[in-house]
Amino acid sequence: MVYLSHVLGSKILDSADNVVGVLDDLVISPKSGEYAPVKFLAVTLVKEKKEVFIPYDYVDDFSKEEVSLNTLFRKIELVKAVSPKSVFLDRDVLDQQIVDVSGIRVVRVNDLRMGKVKGKMCVFGIDISTRGILRRLGLEWMDVFGWFKVNFIDWTKAHAIRGELKLSMGSNELDRLHPADLANIIEDLNIQHSSNLVQSLDVKDAAKVLEEVEPKLQKILVKHLGPDKASEILSQMSIDEVVDLMKSLPREDARVFLSHLRGAKMKNVEKLLLYPDDTAGGLMTLDFMSVSPDVTVGEVIAEIKKQSSKFRFVLYVYVMDAEDKFKGVVSLRALIVSNPSKKISDLTDEGDFHKGSTLKVNDDIDEIMEVMTKYNLFTAAVLGEDGKLLGIVSIDDVMRHLVPNA
Repeated sequence: MVYLSHVLGSKILDSADNVVGVLDDLVISPKSGEYAPVKFLAVTLVKEKKEVFIPYDYVDDFSKEEVSLNTLFRKIELVKAVSPKSVFLDRDVLDQQIVDVSGIRVVRVNDLRMGKVKGKMCVFGIDISTRGILRRLGLEWMDVFGWFKVNFIDWTKAHAIRGELKLSMGSNELDRLHPADLANIIEDLNIQHSSNLVQSLDVKDAAKVLEEVEPKLQKILVKHLGPDKASEILSQMSIDEVVDLMKSLPREDARVFLSHLRGAKMKNVEKLLLYPDDTAGGLMTLDFMSVSPDVTVGEVIAEIKKQSSKFRFVLYVYVMDAEDKFKGVVSLRALIVSNPSKKISDLTDEGDFHKGSTLKVNDDIDEIMEVMTKYNLFTAAVLGEDGKLLGIVSIDDVMRHLVPNA
């Protein structure tokens, strides 16, 4: 096997041992899940001083010093241009960032390992090690003690960032990653690559991923995406996440992004922006399911099945009367084990709901933690002075406030 760094700059000799040019690059047409065979040699001719493409079929052998051809140069049918979809290994792949899907990380291509499959020179592996850098610099001899081990990723297992490199995309594998894992990948990329990856996702998936990105990068990304594209993603994010993001932006920038949101989403965001960050009002979300006390358990379960995709989680349903006055909560567990014909009002009467387990909109973080700890709550209802349900605070929101960089 040889490395790309070994053959770049090699002399090109025809079958009569005449030097006809110098190897500038190798050209492939990659397919997902396959080792990519070399299609063309990009060669600068010695006499004409111009670049041409020699089909790989004319290659007899590769070595560190030279590439020998199997015929005389004058008999070769040279190609002046290759397909725009072709990938140049030196120009397009070396030093680029790629997603290693199996390892859920971002790595840098320091060299490429080549080898023959069915008579064709193919790309086998991606060298992401320090040794790969030393090899390219001609300093591999410095590692006399073998401290720097070669670290390869199988070519078929690593995929380029969509929209950046023209390699095997592996979009299905990327789409199957958990949003938190994709967020970690995005955090390791430069801003152009991370922006391209976000834009390549479905809008709903992009929203889930952006919610997981650390706040500083989240702010940079939405600015880089611009109001039009960012607003599509923001419209799919939970309201409390949008509020947190808007609070992190300069007032004028926040105003521009808000102007691109529409209808109830914009009104709800503007309403939550009025509350300080470290209060129940500032931490609460409007992402909850409310029901009337007069409906049956069966009707509520049917509604949960219908509406659940709109919510991050459904642990409880919140019971409100016709005037939006809060009457209590019913857990998902209680719904599952109850008779479908039973009224929700009966469950709230039987439940262990306590008025002390609710929050006031101006309660600070210590008061919130005290209530949620005392009553072992995953979520707590936030009530206005008139007893109306304004929103809920989840333990997840509290932890993000306490440990913002986790």
